[in-house]
Amino acid sequence: MFNHIEKSHLASLDELSQQPSIVIIDELRGEVNQPFSELLPLADFERQWEDVTLDSDILEDSLRLDEVGVCWETVDPLPHFFGEYRIPSPYEILTEGDPDSHGMQRSERVFMRQLRYIDHAWQSGSGSTTWMRMSPNTSPLEIWHYDSTMVGGDPYPHGFVKLDLTYRKYIETLVVTKGARGWQYLFTDVPFRNSPIEDIVRSVPDMLRVFPDLFPRHDYSELQARWEERR
Repeated sequence: MFNHIEKSHLASLDELSQQPSIVIIDELRGEVNQPFSELLPLADFERQWEDVTLDSDILEDSLRLDEVGVCWETVDPLPHFFGEYRIPSPYEILTEGDPDSHGMQRSERVFMRQLRYIDHAWQSGSGSTTWMRMSPNTSPLEIWHYDSTMVGGDPYPHGFVKLDLTYRKYIETLVVTKGARGWQYLFTDVPFRNSPIEDIVRSVPDMLRVFPDLFPRHDYSELQARWEERR
């Protein structure tokens, strides 16, 4: 039996596949597996997670699928843009290895060891990845996004920016954005114009212009307001 957030994601995949001007390059629909609540205590996975707490909105009704994802692009008569995401299972999130921190400063290595990916571009090879920071005595747990740009920096590695989102809100927002390239930067303070991310976020205004008509059951007002602030 699928829970609410799982039904939302599967319905979102159906919405994309029903649009004649959107081509599905690949999609992933996993089976229901263990939720985060059945994988506690966290210290069983990593000893240093003894003081890390998963927030209630992660435990109560989280995405349990082995994986769920999609890679798509638009065709005429829509403007050309694309989107992609892959959300791993809770077990995969907790058991994945540390991201590569070779050659980084000590403070950067400590930061990198706390990251576990919750979304990544598995088809396009763009390098876009979103992480949950497993830092002790922190609530809500921070969500960070990485792209191969020169945003961010000291004391964190270049390319990493913190998102104004919780894990649950991130998963819910994916249903609305469908993973349109660069949507995550709507939830940062990085400007969209005359900045290193200018090329990455080209899909965002197109998404906000056409998606409200294509997917009218979703509310795009918050994203549109954030776009006006960033542009």
